[in-house]
Amino acid sequence: MTPCREGERKMGQTIRTLPAGAGLSEGLRAHPGAGFAIVLVPSDLGVRANLGRPGAAALPQAALRRLLAMQDNPGLRGERLILVGEVAVQDLMQQGVGLDPQRPGDRARLHGLVAEVDTRVAWVVRTIAQEGRSVIVLGGGHENAFGVLAGLRAATGAGVGCVNLDAHADLRADEDRHSGNAFSQALAQGHLVRYAALGLQEPYLNEHMWTRLHGDPRLLGVTLESLLRGECTLEQACERVERHVGAGPIALEVDLDAVAGMPASAATPSGLTAQELRRCVHRLASSLDPRAIHVCEGIPGDGDAAGVGKLAAMVVRDFVQARAGSGK
Repeated sequence: MTPCREGERKMGQTIRTLPAGAGLSEGLRAHPGAGFAIVLVPSDLGVRANLGRPGAAALPQAALRRLLAMQDNPGLRGERLILVGEVAVQDLMQQGVGLDPQRPGDRARLHGLVAEVDTRVAWVVRTIAQEGRSVIVLGGGHENAFGVLAGLRAATGAGVGCVNLDAHADLRADEDRHSGNAFSQALAQGHLVRYAALGLQEPYLNEHMWTRLHGDPRLLGVTLESLLRGECTLEQACERVERHVGAGPIALEVDLDAVAGMPASAATPSGLTAQELRRCVHRLASSLDPRAIHVCEGIPGDGDAAGVGKLAAMVVRDFVQARAGSGK
């Protein structure tokens, strides 16, 4: 229930929803004016499979609550958004209960569960994108980027680009599916053709990732340290990213562990500020052609005291405003 006050309208009062009993495509067509479809992926199985800190599965609902509590005003009208609902992953999350990623057999089972989440996410993203809507994915672990990219490829008929605002490249070389290799696997399978990461932290780039980022022309990495050393400004970094991915369809990935002090699966005391992250999102959403945004990896905790859900909701609002303002 969205809390309301007399004389105000909240997003939760005006956001569109799928008609009861309608399929996804049919439900979207019932609201032709809602150009932005929100889908939740409450799974962090890939974080666990990558030996990371779980808890990001709670981010989608926390972010949604914060978004629905925002004001409906001339800056953004709720009628531009349609809430699709959750990708059905609860059965897979239940199968993952009790699995220990330190045990090889359990870790292999987690990898298999992640692969099934990939399939389900890709179908939903493809269906939404084929209906001409921008896809807003609230995750979850960053493993779900693979399903987003696979779905966009299926919808567009060709591999797409990606800009990843992240402290980590997620380009691990292994083939088993987890949160650390969504982009390397998407590259290998042809879903991803050009990749740019902004905010990477050099101490957490292994030798393989460092070498690949500097040697593969499809890849670009702009590190936090390069910004701190004064080698480029944030605006110049965005320009490099824009030139690299070009004018074609992209996915915009936002891993909240890029933000300093934000509770996340791999939290960091040093990173981009929340304001810098939001500025990047607004600029890139305006200048490029993102068909989807995926916000992930934040861990809200009880009551979202640290505001990670609120930041995710702000990022979504920035994205929609930028896309609407650019006429796309």
